[in-house]
Amino acid sequence: MPLEAKIDLPKVEVELKQSFLTNNKLLNKWLSHQKKSKGKFIRAQLALAAGELLDLPKNTVIKWATACELMHTASLVHDDICDQDVKRRGDKTIWKKYGIPAAICTGDFLIAQAFNKISEIETGWHQTILLKSLSDSVKKIIDGQIRDVEVNIKKISLKEYEKIAYEKTGPLLMTPLDGMFRCKELTEAEITGLVNLMHIIGLVYQMINDLNNAMSDKTDITLKHMNFINIINNDKGKSRKSNFNDSIEQGKEMIIKKLSKIDRYIHQVPIILQPIFISISAQLKESL
Repeated sequence: MPLEAKIDLPKVEVELKQSFLTNNKLLNKWLSHQKKSKGKFIRAQLALAAGELLDLPKNTVIKWATACELMHTASLVHDDICDQDVKRRGDKTIWKKYGIPAAICTGDFLIAQAFNKISEIETGWHQTILLKSLSDSVKKIIDGQIRDVEVNIKKISLKEYEKIAYEKTGPLLMTPLDGMFRCKELTEAEITGLVNLMHIIGLVYQMINDLNNAMSDKTDITLKHMNFINIINNDKGKSRKSNFNDSIEQGKEMIIKKLSKIDRYIHQVPIILQPIFISISAQLKESL
């Protein structure tokens, strides 16, 4: 990420720490467990980088970055229930450790805190823009999750997978940038460029997650989750280990082809913001 993504990240971490505090002892225990699963704050960094490069007010940018990170965390808590994932970043998921009601309540609390952060933004018209941006993002995530839940992994095509995978992952990658674009009142053409670019990035991000899962704990494979490696296997009727390895290699080749599209789309966003996407592209390539 560009340097602009790091400058105010400590302030966002303070905001996040405060957002995880509550007087309810039981909820506090669940939140404390979730805090142990610390991520890379990618969404916060996207918001910070875009807001700083677009010269938006610090208060708007920091509160927005915090809200996006809270919403992302809430989506993970709920997603773990839907996917029946028992571990996240090495620790038991909340639903597995404390039960489904605990996970639902924890996720709901974090969603409430995300919208509360937007209420703390000092520029009133920024509040209005960002409330709509976050609300629209949540609706898209829900639509993607519903499609994921109802999908028949034995019948889904790779084309259908790409649509669902983006709907499930893309919105919360795009939202941090979308909010900053709209607060700066950039043109619809520039926002369309962002949508095109983030569609590919969101899809690649999910595909890399799928690949890593298939190569490590294999929970997507054993539980028959929507994972494009599963789809490749189904398409070719593969079952033996050697054939599974062939599917892994084919999956890597598919991701590399998608990554090449990112470089072609970068020119569609304002020049001042292009370092963000150049950095994202480089990080994704390094992760393969």
